Amino acid sequence: MTDIEVRIGRTFEDAEKPRVEAFIQDASALIADYCGSGYREGAPGIRAVLCSEVIRWLAVQPGIVSERVGDIEVQFGSTSSIQQLSPAARASLKRYRRKLASISLYRGPDEVLQ
Repeated sequence: MTDIEVRIGRTFEDAEKPRVEAFIQDASALIADYCGSGYREGAPGIRAVLCSEVIRWLAVQPGIVSERVGDIEVQFGSTSSIQQLSPAARASLKRYRRKLASISLYRGPDEVLQ
């Protein structure tokens, strides 16, 4: 949570902390699922993506579609946006994903199958 506070330049109020902790857990789980066996919790790239995703999720107000400052207009949608990794996060995490590969198998002329 401290990494996120440093990045946004303020400390969280006590009422905000449970929401931030939940977002950290959710983002960690999504990143671990996306990276698979290449997930390393302490990797600086993964930490940066985790923080940026949590900050992005904190900026979204559930159910609000648009706001206007002049004449104060707020428009609500029927559902809130779903939490998922952004395309930028997926692009940054590609290097942590296991890459598909193939191996060549061949049998020499003198070898017999057993």
